[in-house]
Amino acid sequence: MTGHVAPDPGLDFTSSLFLGLHHGSASLPPWASLTTGVPAVLHEAPAAHRVAAAVAAAHGAQAGVVGRSTLHALMDVMGMLPQRGDIVAIDAAAYSLAGWAALRAAANGALVRRYAHHRPESIVLEPGRRLFVLTDGWCPGCNRPTPLPELQSLVRDAGGALIVDDSLAFGVLGSRRQGDVFGDGSGTPNWCGLDHEAVVWVASLAKACGAPLAVTTGDRSTIRRLAGEGGNRVHSSPPSAADLAAASRALRDSNENRTRRTRLQGHVLRLRNRLRDIGLTVNGRPFPVVSIWLPASDAHRWWSELQSAGIRAVLQQSRCRRGVMLTFLVRADHTPADLDRLTVALRSLAVRRGAA
Repeated sequence: MTGHVAPDPGLDFTSSLFLGLHHGSASLPPWASLTTGVPAVLHEAPAAHRVAAAVAAAHGAQAGVVGRSTLHALMDVMGMLPQRGDIVAIDAAAYSLAGWAALRAAANGALVRRYAHHRPESIVLEPGRRLFVLTDGWCPGCNRPTPLPELQSLVRDAGGALIVDDSLAFGVLGSRRQGDVFGDGSGTPNWCGLDHEAVVWVASLAKACGAPLAVTTGDRSTIRRLAGEGGNRVHSSPPSAADLAAASRALRDSNENRTRRTRLQGHVLRLRNRLRDIGLTVNGRPFPVVSIWLPASDAHRWWSELQSAGIRAVLQQSRCRRGVMLTFLVRADHTPADLDRLTVALRSLAVRRGAA
């Protein structure tokens, strides 16, 4: 009799579903129709209003509106707010969506410029011109928050707005209590202690919340214009009933999410400490994107050897620093045994490198 050995399903550190929320169909209420077939500007499902209101309330913002994706939402914001003669300053290391969305502002006659990464002092102000700053909330390249308080002060004095793409951090970072690292998941501005004045916040819920849609929050006048003036809310389908149901579930289960964030925080701190014990250089501050700096040849070889061992990781080229990082996206549904397996594999690679 011959025994059968099941194939190794692999250990995945490439998914950004940080809270481990997967939203199987059995976990969501049924829906009568997947989509309305009507542009959101004409008709929106009640669930969309509830999702937007829940996110806005978590921010202390006056209002919110749901969008199909971060790109759709940012394009509408950049097409509506900056006007001819205004300055749009984009962080030089911002995610590519920022530059694509800024094309809308440029088409309206705004002056689009790049400024040095995380250096608000490098933004050139001009008297009589409003300033709009477009940036990510958290940089995965250096694993640090954007200096949002300084940027908010600049745009407020210049009569513009700070536009934050917080897709990476929403659901993970937020308002903190003493001793807490991540916070309540409401986003990077709250994590930095910011109020919502002169801030337009945009984020996809597709990462930590596992729901592929976006929400924009801001003052009531701005959100009313975004909801009613058209843009992508005329030209694209609204989020589906399944998307909205997943978002509603993720935002409703606050106690479960708090438990998941606590578990995630423990995983991240444990992995970072173990990597340091091995003698590896860990990038930036604690966040579920855990990266180590390696010479490019080592990074590619280690990535390949981990793949062969059934461990999937990410080779990351930083936008703000030179070199290659080997990156592990940590989730709340990883187990201590998963982290142990990864650590043992990395220790073996480090020992072999040292003996070479």
